[in-house]
Amino acid sequence: MKSKKIKLLEKYKDIQMKYFQNILLIVLSIGFACCETSVDADDLLEKEQLVVINGYISPQDELLRVQVSKSISRATSDIKDQDLVIKDATVVITDIENNEAVLTYVDTTLSYEAPASDLEIIPGKMYFLTVMTQGNEYKASCTIPINLTQVTTDIQIQYSEYGDDGLLKVLIEDVKEQQNFYVVGAEVTQYFQQYDNTIDENVSTIDFEFEQFVTDVSRENAIVSANGFFRFLGGALPERKIQIQVANTEKILYNALRSTFLNNYNDGDVIAEPIIPPNNIEGKNGFGVFAGFQLTEIEVTFTP
Repeated sequence: MKSKKIKLLEKYKDIQMKYFQNILLIVLSIGFACCETSVDADDLLEKEQLVVINGYISPQDELLRVQVSKSISRATSDIKDQDLVIKDATVVITDIENNEAVLTYVDTTLSYEAPASDLEIIPGKMYFLTVMTQGNEYKASCTIPINLTQVTTDIQIQYSEYGDDGLLKVLIEDVKEQQNFYVVGAEVTQYFQQYDNTIDENVSTIDFEFEQFVTDVSRENAIVSANGFFRFLGGALPERKIQIQVANTEKILYNALRSTFLNNYNDGDVIAEPIIPPNNIEGKNGFGVFAGFQLTEIEVTFTP
């Protein structure tokens, strides 16, 4: 199924972009601990700016999309995202057979894009990103996870005098004989009939909090699960709809999205230490993630 842009990954994009752009101050204050590439924190003291590159690709994509921008210090104010985007880069994604897609900058999304039909994204295959900008070359590679996941659900309603809550348990049949890293998202649609017999929709995001990040590490070949909560609205028509997305991601993408979530969750907490996201971008002052994933989508209709 072709996804209307991958919502559960897209929701991190603005947060992640701002965090990566502001990364220098954090790096200089706590040092750099990177999962994929070793970086000398002392060396970063001499670096004024990072080139931030992020792109996630999957067989379910309708668009190939990569962001290229510049970092700033958190002390800098009154800077808009569009002022940080690098708009004159050359961005190319290739496969092992040297088939390629050339991505073009699109101002409305602040990203470089190409139709997915320009380069077939195949499970288990390796892909290569090349970005040329400001006289420098940046490279990264990724491998698309092989398997889609089997997803089932369990939905319950908890009634109370303070309001009713819906409980959604997403059950993921683990892909066997390998470590897997899943990211879970869902939306619930509840319908209301108006006096003129028209139907209004109320769409809300189901909150998984920390459980949206699920891995089978230490529990290989098991059924893994994530629990989400939503407000069960009184007065709605009996039939309700839930759309669920589960991304089977490369480890680096899982860690990048998880660090983004945790940094946003802990924003304003003076005790919590910021988490430096992983990096697999090679090149002078390059930072970011180019990674692959597979997306499973299901839609469930339920009547309490």
